[in-house]
Amino acid sequence: MEEEFKIPEFDKEEFLRREKRKAKTTFVSFLFGIVMAIICHFLWLNLDASIRWPLCFFLAIASIGFMAKILQILNIDISQFSKKEWAGSIAFYFFTWLAVFILSLNPPFYDASPPKIELVLLPEMQQNGSILVLAHITDNVGLRDVHIKIDNTSYEMEKDGTVYMFNYSGKNANFEVIAIDKNGNEARKEGKLLFEKDLIKVLPEKERLNSTDKIEIWVKKNISKENFRVFYRINGYEINATKDREENEYVVYVTTPAYEGWKNDSLNEIEVYVEVIHYFAGIDKKYSNLIYGGNYTIKTTMDENIGIEKSPQIKDLPKPHGLRTPGFELMILFLAVAIILAKRRHRVQKR
Repeated sequence: MEEEFKIPEFDKEEFLRREKRKAKTTFVSFLFGIVMAIICHFLWLNLDASIRWPLCFFLAIASIGFMAKILQILNIDISQFSKKEWAGSIAFYFFTWLAVFILSLNPPFYDASPPKIELVLLPEMQQNGSILVLAHITDNVGLRDVHIKIDNTSYEMEKDGTVYMFNYSGKNANFEVIAIDKNGNEARKEGKLLFEKDLIKVLPEKERLNSTDKIEIWVKKNISKENFRVFYRINGYEINATKDREENEYVVYVTTPAYEGWKNDSLNEIEVYVEVIHYFAGIDKKYSNLIYGGNYTIKTTMDENIGIEKSPQIKDLPKPHGLRTPGFELMILFLAVAIILAKRRHRVQKR
């Protein structure tokens, strides 16, 4: 004969007492987390950067012991607490502290981060023209002042969205871009403005050229950290030169009189340029500047193939590019693994 199962009696008073205790404990944990976050916030403001985070974290952990005393003062019976209840209360306190503490260290409550400056020179060195100083400056609360100091003299920079510009022509000089945000945090970036001769040299193969003869344009490598465009203007046409090889500190580009603008059996005058280009991440606007390589007169022979080809297209020049999200690829990997595991589990359950 089977023994009859009896449902245990529901103790309403004990249930209400336990739920009230849980509610009070949760409320105390929440308030204690906020109080400790405020205390840690003021400690953070007055501590050295090298020790403030570990010290605040240690204080938050060490303060857990005070929570039991606070519960006793509020006449909450902690003798009946299970390990699960203690773990839940401590976790609720810690994550409340962490969330409020991190929130308090960010605008509008606090700003310790200086502006971020990404500095680019177009070109890195110049010979006859100007150097364009570009500074992409961002800040989490906004900028109060941006200027450039060249040999201890300050100048305003032209603003273009988050990019600040200054065109400099003169002699070799040291410079510093200074950005100050609305809360007085300051960032500085230093650099050098360099002017040199012989950045560009034009070397025809011989005195009179036919359509297959080469003209070499030698350009110093260190005019830019990125690929650049070498071209010349002739009789109203703009012709790109193509990269051929590298020779010591120079990159050698070549062209021929076969391209449009050249005239046969004539004295052809060309003006040579190098265009340096840069795109900041997340900004589609092209920033560029020119190096003028000089004016040259080159003789051509009587050749019907002179001046008939189109200018070559140049590849591998800087292009717009987006901002990379750190760890994005890792997040996709974890998501893919999670989907695969979920599918396998679903198949096993079907069987």
